[in-house]
Amino acid sequence: MAVSGNLKTMSAGDVLQWLSLAQKNGTLVVHNKSVEKKIFFKGGRVISSASNDPREYLGQFLMSHGYLTEAELTKAMEVQRQSGILLGKILVMIDVINEEDLNRLMRLKAEEEIYDLFLWQEGEFNFLDDELPQFEMIPLKVDVTGIIMEGMRRVDEWSRIRELIPNEALVPVIEKPVSDDVLDDFEFDDAQRQIIRAIDGKRSIGDLVVETRSSSFTVSSTVHSLAREGYIALTDVSATRAAAHAPTPDLDEDEEIASFLNRAQQALRSRDFEKAQRLLKAAQNLDPNHPKVRSAVKGAESVIVSELRNAGIIDSRVPRVSKSFDEITGMNFTPNEGFLLSRINGSWDIGSLVKISPIREPDALLIFYKLWKDDIIALD
Repeated sequence: MAVSGNLKTMSAGDVLQWLSLAQKNGTLVVHNKSVEKKIFFKGGRVISSASNDPREYLGQFLMSHGYLTEAELTKAMEVQRQSGILLGKILVMIDVINEEDLNRLMRLKAEEEIYDLFLWQEGEFNFLDDELPQFEMIPLKVDVTGIIMEGMRRVDEWSRIRELIPNEALVPVIEKPVSDDVLDDFEFDDAQRQIIRAIDGKRSIGDLVVETRSSSFTVSSTVHSLAREGYIALTDVSATRAAAHAPTPDLDEDEEIASFLNRAQQALRSRDFEKAQRLLKAAQNLDPNHPKVRSAVKGAESVIVSELRNAGIIDSRVPRVSKSFDEITGMNFTPNEGFLLSRINGSWDIGSLVKISPIREPDALLIFYKLWKDDIIALD
């Protein structure tokens, strides 16, 4: 019997439990906006998972745990491009990580990809009977019951976190020294210690998510734990803003989605890529899994990437900052813009910067285009 539906009507835990009890073999595919996750089952047990979210790629995950630098990832990915060898094997070969730690972290990465599903409010899922990938997978050591228990624990914790951290605009500020002994008392793992080290009183929760390549849950949970004990204060330095989109009273949802998609197409035709992206995201906010929305986003992103390449945003070009430090610090940037801007060093080309970033390629290329168009960077 095929299993498909929406996470609104059947939770991630219920789907996993059903597949486990039915001792299924195959692949569970879950979509939410532009993110697709796959969970692989054999005999009703989860054997591995995969995701197209750049933050969940192996290289990004290893950086989030302090096992890999951006320079090392750039080098390893160049070797991978030339040799076709799996990234994990390359990292072991060049002594960046030993095989035991690599296997442990690959299992942890797979588990984290699944736990994240429990926090999704939206998502379409479909189970593909008896379809499994041919490549070698690192098997998980936990059964479905263990995954569900941890996933539900995170759902409960997330509701408590949201009481203190309602959005990602808040900026954590260290109030009391966070020594190694304090970190040990909290039993923070490598990823959480990386997050603490990245707190500088300027980065918001959203900035920390991008900077550390961690999930919103991991960053918020870490900050929440320290804030409850008085080690961290939370400030909101952003001006109070109205909601990004208020529903139009005289349009129903389908009509409103159609309006956004039509306007996005018009913006694409006039080469206003940023406006097209904003309108598509507004449509996604209304119904991220609407067939027309998903089709429009996929098509628009393909057009935008092609047009940006034609406009000069190509992998081999090397960006350099063309504004002074004082001018840059006086400007407002999104977390993604700030991340890419801070990595521009006059040596790495666009292709390398996209590969080391936790940002999807269409979004990253559009950021480079915007910075170039606004004369914040030049391209050599």
